[in-house]
Amino acid sequence: MESKTNSMNLAQTRRGFMKTAGFALAGAAAMGLAGCAPSGSKGTAASSDKWDEEFDVVVVGGGIAGQAAALTVATEGNGAKCLLIEKGATPSGNSPFCKGDAIWTKEPDTLLAYLKSLAHGTTPDDVLEAYSQGCSEIYDWVLDMGVNKEEMSVTEPATKDTLDKHNAEYREYENSYAFGYFAIGKNKNVEVKGPNHVQVFLEQAVAEHSDVVDYRTSTPLVDLVQDPETGAVLGVVAGEKNQKRIRAKRGVIMCLGGFEHSPEMMQNYLGQGAAVPGAGSMNTGDGHRICTRIGADFWHMNNAAGFWMAGRDLKNTTYTNPPIFKPAPKGFGITVGVNGRRFYMDWDGYNVREKYPYMSDMSVHVGSRHGHMQFGGEWPHLPMPSTAWFVFDAEGLAQGAIPPSADGAAPDAKGYAHAANTIEELAAKMEVPVEELTTTVSQWNECCDNGKDIFFHRPESTLVPVKTPPFYAQLCAPSFLNTDGGPVRAADGAILDYDGNPIPGLYSAGEFGSIWGHYYEGGGNVAECLVFGRISAKSALGSEAK
Repeated sequence: MESKTNSMNLAQTRRGFMKTAGFALAGAAAMGLAGCAPSGSKGTAASSDKWDEEFDVVVVGGGIAGQAAALTVATEGNGAKCLLIEKGATPSGNSPFCKGDAIWTKEPDTLLAYLKSLAHGTTPDDVLEAYSQGCSEIYDWVLDMGVNKEEMSVTEPATKDTLDKHNAEYREYENSYAFGYFAIGKNKNVEVKGPNHVQVFLEQAVAEHSDVVDYRTSTPLVDLVQDPETGAVLGVVAGEKNQKRIRAKRGVIMCLGGFEHSPEMMQNYLGQGAAVPGAGSMNTGDGHRICTRIGADFWHMNNAAGFWMAGRDLKNTTYTNPPIFKPAPKGFGITVGVNGRRFYMDWDGYNVREKYPYMSDMSVHVGSRHGHMQFGGEWPHLPMPSTAWFVFDAEGLAQGAIPPSADGAAPDAKGYAHAANTIEELAAKMEVPVEELTTTVSQWNECCDNGKDIFFHRPESTLVPVKTPPFYAQLCAPSFLNTDGGPVRAADGAILDYDGNPIPGLYSAGEFGSIWGHYYEGGGNVAECLVFGRISAKSALGSEAK
């Protein structure tokens, strides 16, 4: 990201241009987004009375956050008209692919204390307070919107008297018990006849309000339109072939998710350009580039739900183990780098951890918490190499190192892994140093025999030796679920500029500038989509028409 000084100079230069030109587009053309800029928009301006359409609120992005925002406008807007636009033919960010669990609480103040511990000062207290309060409301809200309670999976928040029942991501922290989970349509004890996912429910609920919500797919955001004098966002340019200038009288809510499918941004901000996202393909950072050009400040650009080394086929084209999979397949062998050596606590996956005691010493624990792993006593997301190998044997395969194929074929026959009768032969197929791999496997087997991983402290339950041929090597690549970085968000959902001031008429929700800047709590992103989808919609509704 460019420096604040340079960004402010660019913003000042642009404001000067806009005052000269009149009424201008803000982002895509200036950023040179190939194929996105409307015809004739480079360096041109258009009259402020040339709108193709107008709505009270425009919501960008049809995931959980965008649908929650649109539904809030529909039900609490007193007839306000909403346009909801989605880039894909169907939503294809992270929302449709997530588990759908959302955290909720009956003790927002206690949850707030836990969130402050997770944030480590990376998110202001008032934003966390708004989120915590919202988490105390969303369970009742989805019921009010018509969710079938009997078809929900619901875990009640724990209390100080039921600490053994809570399963927080960082249960070692004080107050980590203060929330539970709910998931729409996930009750395994009943026949689910209604929506089986929060995304499905919200889309159906929005469709029931088609009189006030116009939902359009295959309609990407091309640009934002600003008032040249005040900097207020007045509307959008959206569409593929037939782009339209659409006025948003009360505000635009940006719900575009992260930048998982932009290798350039992944490399620039996270050093992981080779990482493989586990969800949809539409999150390419378009909104980030547009908001950069109108002077939005950014935060949490170095945070993500990752990384772990996930199993891929030998051509690195698909997952051979699902990205979200339990029990963790990586507990049935070891992972080595291209040098043939173990290099990290390799019992990893999106979320694998022991149930450590409440308020115990987190600095000596191990596991993977959405890819964050203990490293030097802290829990950062580790930058991973572009290539590694998961090594296991026939016994590990039988226990689940790679899920059985439907046709019963062996992993090597499917192109999922190399196979060999000796470690030396396997090393040759992997193209790693033979002596290094044989030494690593020998050391690992000695750890298993002694019941203690002296190198990376893996739990005893994961000490599965590599002794029984045939031996296998599965290609691994760094994997993750989502990024968190984006425009800075205020407690009322407003997007802030580099001076810390709200950009009038511009709001955000969900993972587009997420509140999670340090440690992450599972289920927190779905809750964030619901909470700030509602907060931003209500803030926009409460603003005066521009």
